[in-house]
Amino acid sequence: MSTENAQDSDNSTCPDTRSTHGYASTDVQQGTWIAEADHIVNTSLIQDVNSVLYVAQPSGDSRMFCAKRFADKVYEKLEAIISSMQQDDGAGAGAKRSCKDSSLNVESAQKKAKSVGGIVSASSLVLQDSEQTDMASHSPLIQWILVQSNLADSSTPESRVPDIHSGISAFVEFVGEALTEVAAEEAYGNNIRKLCAFQNVDTIATGPDNHRQIDIAQTTTANPVPSHKNAIIVSVKQFAHEQHKAYRYLVHRTRNLYATQPNRQFAWGLTVCGTIVRACLFVYDKVLSSKDINVSTHDGRSVFVKLLVSWSMCKNRQLGYDPTIRYNSDLDNWEIDVYDSETQMTRVYVCESIRCNPHSTFGRHTRCFVAYEKPADSMSANNEDMPKVLIKDAWAQTLGPDGHVCDEVAYLREIRNTLADDHTLDNMYPRLHAGGVVDDTTQYILMHIDTNTQAKVPARVHKRLVISPVGEPIHDLKSIDELIVVVGDVMAAHSAIVKRCGLLHRDLSDNNIMFCRDDDGVKGMLIDFDNACRVTDVQNMEQPGCVGTLPFMSIGNLEHSKVKRTVLDDWESLLYILCWIGTFNINQADQDCGAVRDLLIQKWQTGSAADVATLKRQYMHEISYFVEYILDHIQKVQGYEELLKLLLHLHASLFNSHHVSPSARGCIIPRKFESYMVGIAQPEAPALSDTQFLDRDVDPAITDSFARRAEIAEALADELLEVTQKFRSEALDRIRNTK
Repeated sequence: MSTENAQDSDNSTCPDTRSTHGYASTDVQQGTWIAEADHIVNTSLIQDVNSVLYVAQPSGDSRMFCAKRFADKVYEKLEAIISSMQQDDGAGAGAKRSCKDSSLNVESAQKKAKSVGGIVSASSLVLQDSEQTDMASHSPLIQWILVQSNLADSSTPESRVPDIHSGISAFVEFVGEALTEVAAEEAYGNNIRKLCAFQNVDTIATGPDNHRQIDIAQTTTANPVPSHKNAIIVSVKQFAHEQHKAYRYLVHRTRNLYATQPNRQFAWGLTVCGTIVRACLFVYDKVLSSKDINVSTHDGRSVFVKLLVSWSMCKNRQLGYDPTIRYNSDLDNWEIDVYDSETQMTRVYVCESIRCNPHSTFGRHTRCFVAYEKPADSMSANNEDMPKVLIKDAWAQTLGPDGHVCDEVAYLREIRNTLADDHTLDNMYPRLHAGGVVDDTTQYILMHIDTNTQAKVPARVHKRLVISPVGEPIHDLKSIDELIVVVGDVMAAHSAIVKRCGLLHRDLSDNNIMFCRDDDGVKGMLIDFDNACRVTDVQNMEQPGCVGTLPFMSIGNLEHSKVKRTVLDDWESLLYILCWIGTFNINQADQDCGAVRDLLIQKWQTGSAADVATLKRQYMHEISYFVEYILDHIQKVQGYEELLKLLLHLHASLFNSHHVSPSARGCIIPRKFESYMVGIAQPEAPALSDTQFLDRDVDPAITDSFARRAEIAEALADELLEVTQKFRSEALDRIRNTK
């Protein structure tokens, strides 16, 4: 349910591209995608997987046979045209002539270009007037497959570089028209998608990465207009040696595809570098790329035609669309099926609004929909009166990074059943109504991929759940006092879930803390148990994994420390969340991007895990560093002084509690114990004897301060909870007094 930024990636080592509510500059945002895409191409691309092409093969023997026969006939028509062009005054003369004709035809057609929803249809660049010759109408295609193949490198004069985009468009349009003709000739009754191409800016493929875009749409008679909703993305470069750039741009644009299509499960794409085509399949952790398809050769053209025909005739599901999320034109909204594993029944919900979409190429691809259950008679009830729920849809890893089994649905069901009678916790955690596994896994998508490649793709399971209440993000809170109230509620629920359910959340972040508002005020809610784990399991792990959201991860998590993970890791994450909010403001009203852009705290989201851990050890070790590097940069806005006080108390209880011995304090070993900075109010610290320290019974051989605190985690967590509840009570009083 968390807005899907960095934490949705399941991979803390990827460059962090989380949008920090306007905190990053525009230049940073524009430059980040290149680094992210480069990282994916360098680490997550599997090349030369020819079985990728089988994923698009129409299912069912009859349809598969028809697709093969139709593709062969389309290919024969294509080769007949190419052959006639080559025979007309020789291949060289024909190619030269076609170059000349093309410039005239494109210029003429551009004047007649059809604008559809702001997108200029590429079909207008290749569809010619009926009186024009066949040679002229097919000239862009011939340029691409005959002339382009003779251009060796980027030193070729620009005047000799053919319009590769129009060539691809012409090829796609030809296959689409020829397939329609072949199907009509055989009286094929089943619906076939019509292939067409559409594109944007008119530049050449040697330009920068924001060059002209060309995509392939598969339209139907019901939806004849090409758009990005039914598109296969194409990334074009002029020469074969630019393959990496083509992959990079394809990755970037596919990322945006996931963000705009609620029913997108996986994605197809094409890279075109000169005459070399590669089909790419985007799954949740990898990009699988086919071998080279060289359209300047007979075999290459045959393979490309078969791929385009397969995309025209396969099921929607094979194109990456989720059949359990359907657009209902009568309701003008999406309908979503939710299978409940407890009752073994499927419920249908109507989406009222989309709360969040994925904004990453890889990861869980979490989507959240505000919805209501569809009544048996959809016209019998007023939608406004229907109870609203939140549907969370995500592709969870079957095993977490540390090997534990992930099952958010089971955890939420256990939390609901265990805490149902405690009404003091109502609306402080998500109440599960239905949930289970959608009939999809990465293995199902990749069933036609060779086993060696399948083994390289982490297994994921598609899960969908329905919860209430529908919360709001904490950045919509109106004041710091409201934030303090919400934090108190969230950590009260967190404590109850740890103690009574034995579950550790492990991914506290600003996106996983929500709130609800009613006449009585605000109430905080802890959400997103994707990374939760049983306390006993996580404490027995010999090498706990790196789990969480990078800026807010505990030092032990960041370092892959062998120190057992405890509830203190989640409390440490809370401290970092509040430091983050205090620095960048709870909302954008008083935010000054220029003033915070160069702060060291920014490195919490841009550095490596090891670098972030080193910085946090330094900042948190003692109060003087904490004040200098963090607290001095808290917003100087009325109300933030209360957050400052809370941060001081949380820091003291976490790292410098007077209830533990000096050897259990701080973040760096060996540590020289120092007093607080002069002028900074500190929590009262009564003197205790060695026999009164909470860690008095901890083995003296344990000298790591984190390890010593882990042994007394429950007692320290109680102290931290007491702090948040005290501040919550005071904040409530201030809110009531201002009414």
